[in-house]
Amino acid sequence: MRRYNGQLIFSATDLVTFLDCRHATFLDHRQLEDPAPLPAEDPYVELLQQKGLEHERSYREQLRTQGLNVIDIPSRGSLEERTEQTRAAMAAGPQVIYQGAFSDGRWHGYADFLLRVPGESRFGDYHYEPLDTKLAHATKPKHLMQLGIYADLLARVQARAPERLHVALGTGETVLLPTRDFQHYLAGARARFETFVDAMPKESHGEPCSACSLCRWRERCEGEWAAADHLSLVARITRGQREKLNAAGVTTMAQLAALPPATPIASLQPDTLERLRAQARLQDGKRRDGQNRHELLPAVDGKGFARLPRPSAGDLFFDMEGDPLLDGGLEYLFGFAFLEPAQPTFRLFWGHDRVAEKAAFEAAMDFIAERLAAFPDAHIYHYASYEESALKRLAMMHGTRETQVDDLLRQGRLVDLYQVVREALRVSEPSYSLKNLEVFYMRPREGAVTTANASVVAYERWRKLADPRLLEEIARYNEADCISTLKLRDWLIKLRPRALPWRERPPADPEEERRTAERLAAEASLAATTARLLRCSESERPYRELISQLLEFHHREAKPQWWWQFRRAEMTEEELIEDAECIGALRRDPAAPPLREKLSLVHTFTFPAQDFKLRTGSRPRRAGTREPVGELVLLDEDARRLQLKAGPRTPPLDDTLSLIPEAPFDDKVLREAIYRYGQAVIAGDERYGAVTSVLKRELPRIRGRAPGAPLLPADADTISGSLAAIKDLQQSHLLVQGPPGAGKTFLSAAAIVELLHQGRRVGVASHSHKAINRLLEEVEKRAESQGRTFQGVKKCSEEEQCCNGSMIEDVFKNEHVKGRHQLVAGTAWLFADPVLDQSLDVLFIDEAGQVSLANLVAMGLAARNLVLVGDQMQLAQPIQGTHPGRSGASALEFLLEEHATVPPERGVFLDVTRRMHPDVCRFISEAVYEGRLHSHASTEVQRLIVSPGADPALKASGLSFVPVLHQECRQKSEEEGQRVREIFGSLLQQRWIGPQGRERPLAIDDILIVSPYNMQVNLLQSLLPPGARVGTVDKFQGQEAAVVIVSMTTSSAEDMPRGMEFLYSRNRLNVAISRARSLAIVVASPLLLEAPCGRVEQMKLVNTLCYARVYAASLAAAAITG
Repeated sequence: MRRYNGQLIFSATDLVTFLDCRHATFLDHRQLEDPAPLPAEDPYVELLQQKGLEHERSYREQLRTQGLNVIDIPSRGSLEERTEQTRAAMAAGPQVIYQGAFSDGRWHGYADFLLRVPGESRFGDYHYEPLDTKLAHATKPKHLMQLGIYADLLARVQARAPERLHVALGTGETVLLPTRDFQHYLAGARARFETFVDAMPKESHGEPCSACSLCRWRERCEGEWAAADHLSLVARITRGQREKLNAAGVTTMAQLAALPPATPIASLQPDTLERLRAQARLQDGKRRDGQNRHELLPAVDGKGFARLPRPSAGDLFFDMEGDPLLDGGLEYLFGFAFLEPAQPTFRLFWGHDRVAEKAAFEAAMDFIAERLAAFPDAHIYHYASYEESALKRLAMMHGTRETQVDDLLRQGRLVDLYQVVREALRVSEPSYSLKNLEVFYMRPREGAVTTANASVVAYERWRKLADPRLLEEIARYNEADCISTLKLRDWLIKLRPRALPWRERPPADPEEERRTAERLAAEASLAATTARLLRCSESERPYRELISQLLEFHHREAKPQWWWQFRRAEMTEEELIEDAECIGALRRDPAAPPLREKLSLVHTFTFPAQDFKLRTGSRPRRAGTREPVGELVLLDEDARRLQLKAGPRTPPLDDTLSLIPEAPFDDKVLREAIYRYGQAVIAGDERYGAVTSVLKRELPRIRGRAPGAPLLPADADTISGSLAAIKDLQQSHLLVQGPPGAGKTFLSAAAIVELLHQGRRVGVASHSHKAINRLLEEVEKRAESQGRTFQGVKKCSEEEQCCNGSMIEDVFKNEHVKGRHQLVAGTAWLFADPVLDQSLDVLFIDEAGQVSLANLVAMGLAARNLVLVGDQMQLAQPIQGTHPGRSGASALEFLLEEHATVPPERGVFLDVTRRMHPDVCRFISEAVYEGRLHSHASTEVQRLIVSPGADPALKASGLSFVPVLHQECRQKSEEEGQRVREIFGSLLQQRWIGPQGRERPLAIDDILIVSPYNMQVNLLQSLLPPGARVGTVDKFQGQEAAVVIVSMTTSSAEDMPRGMEFLYSRNRLNVAISRARSLAIVVASPLLLEAPCGRVEQMKLVNTLCYARVYAASLAAAAITG
């Protein structure tokens, strides 16, 4: 932001600052109006600028070395002169322009490079795209902010928007990103910035935020907060809690400290208010007299000091350093302090890249194992959850030392001192960080690196400068953290009540020990198999590495579920109520004594309001003991009652208990199938050609067709063309991508019936029985319409999974699948059975976007050819584990990589939907399917007839975006619920023309309401008439309605109960909106469009929601003008 010729002009840096903190923009503006002394420029910033310039010039020389014509725009001259020189250079058409300048009178920028690419523009049959060089190892949102500004300015000059943005990273890699993936988010951000600056407030008060650590105004703001006795100074207070206190007239820490006990504050729980008041009282006391204070909290069984084990001479004190700025993060240092014999000793392990990270992790885990072998009673102490989470993540990601990590968790070897402090103490510090607590037990630290942020900065500097002194500083900082953890443990022991027993390790579980022994044997076998697999040529290595990673997929995937079993054993009732995977705080219903049912007892319990995923038929376990509680046979969400059917071997059920999810499914048959494939590859057995073609990402092999040609000729009918390709597959695979309403089930059924008629043996598989039965129903319908019959079989595990077809027999054992069956249906557990090995001509895998690559391999061994049907842009497979490389991808994600739609040479894209009106389809096509999806002509007739005085959210067709402001809503919003009720009521007063052209009143069944959260679903059900179709996206996949209402629920990015990837999921939004035949209405807080994004992927997610608002506004404008 600067003055130029008397006018305020902006750059991309100003936009980045604004999105981080509006108060910083206010201060930047005030600095122009009323200059004041600024802090000295950070030497590191100057260093980065110098290194960035060197990288930029080096890249320019690389381009010239490649023989490209690079034209430099001189850095001297006015902005107007440089922009005119840039325009003239673009008209001349060189391949590259260096330091191109742009200005529209308000925004300006200097692009590192402009690359000439084909495509019409004002200058001819070419145009330019911007490229910026960055020292970073990964693309960051601020890079795209900058390139987005350049793209806008560039579009004005050449009369064409660039399609791609280029980033040349410090690693040597150049990343290409589609402009449309970010343009709406950037346009919205730019508009908000301009509105803010144009109506600059006279006053602004900053609030602590994530940008503070790197802000030039940080010291100023901290001084103002201290002078104002700002509530943010109170430890562990949230912004929402501060706002509630402010609304009640409590604006300072002193006022909060002096608040009389039991004073009510609107929307603030009494126990939360008392915690904050007591915390403020301690801090206010220290501020007045400088004395450090602490007080012990009331003891709770198993919490606080009760978490401390008896000290051992072999105890380790552990701290890790990681760099989150690198792509995927890097854990580069593992440090341990220990007493040997009585003096603190330090041991560290470095890893500066992904390979070295694995080696350092292995060395650290081996060091722990050696220490525990020498000191069987020892524990590993750490502060906060970072170390435990990192160890679990690294074990899964690298596929190594997993049993050792499991043992640490199961034996309770890891001791988180933060949990002890949080549950046992209240201190007079403004933060409960390790560094803050040190005032109670050690002298202030010294050294250049004294904070976690400083260590990241120092490490980034070392990566650029390779100065060993920087690593020495980081090592000293890590050592100080480890020693501090040791001294904290000792201080806590001094405070601990003497009468309190030490925490004992869980007793040895023979079953666990047996599993551990099996696991160690399996790891040895895996290591041997992997070694044999990787004895191959370099060209084969990626394929074989993938196989070795898939061998352990199911083990890694089950791991978090087992870890959560242990973690939930220590959760409080309150925490279990908040955990949607559980049902917390069950109380036996005194009005319903246990009922005997044969040898079982049916117990009835009530439970408080909460969000949960458990369903009838599941077999949950008891929190705390992990003991079985029987089968969940009744679950009434409205009455908040459930029933558990406990057999004679089920332990007695207490009157109070909480439920956690059951243990993971037995996946032995799947793991053995993948192992069977690996052994075949080692032996050179090529019989599993279809699976191999998938894992090698080969083009489909089709008899009589050259690889690389479009699978469907330009004039071919989709059905007949697809069927011809499937019939002629040669030990290969074919991918059929079917967007919503495009008829993938119809196509699959047509192909299956024709193959059966030709005498082929066909399999049908999917991730769920529901999906399988839906396709089987269509197959039978198709066969009956053609007068054909066949013998089919469906393998089920429970009665409710049965197909109940006329030509398809339901069986409950694999051995009941016979050779006489022409069609065989079931899940991966059936087709992984070696009895079915290569027994099918073709296996159709439906909803392949939700089938893991590992399960595809396991079931794919049953068939000579595979047809993968689905859409990776709809609901994705649920993944819990951390998997190396691409081994955690779904089958479609793996094959299509970054493509949103299947290329014509790789598969069939069903490009016509018979569901969505063109006004709905156009949004879905542009936002999700690269503009390739179109509506069938018959869909144009279906529309609402909107009466005068109808709710303004209603329109004949298309998309509406309805902003609803609310605060601190996470999984439930009363405001959105009321707005949805208004819209719903108005809809029931309208008429609708359906796909057959018939006009009729819109009915309850014609409206579908979707929300991401069960809590909002429950609220909406209570507000809407009986029979209203309300649910989450998962419930409605495959369904449709004339009108869809989407309630986003959450107030802002700060209020998200899960990650951004859930709420903003493009796939989930696609599924929700595409249920609509005529109209989709998105009800959302406008603050969701302003979400700060820490990663490029997050920008893409928010961009889709931003586009929904832009698209809805364009339809409204077109209706007014047209």
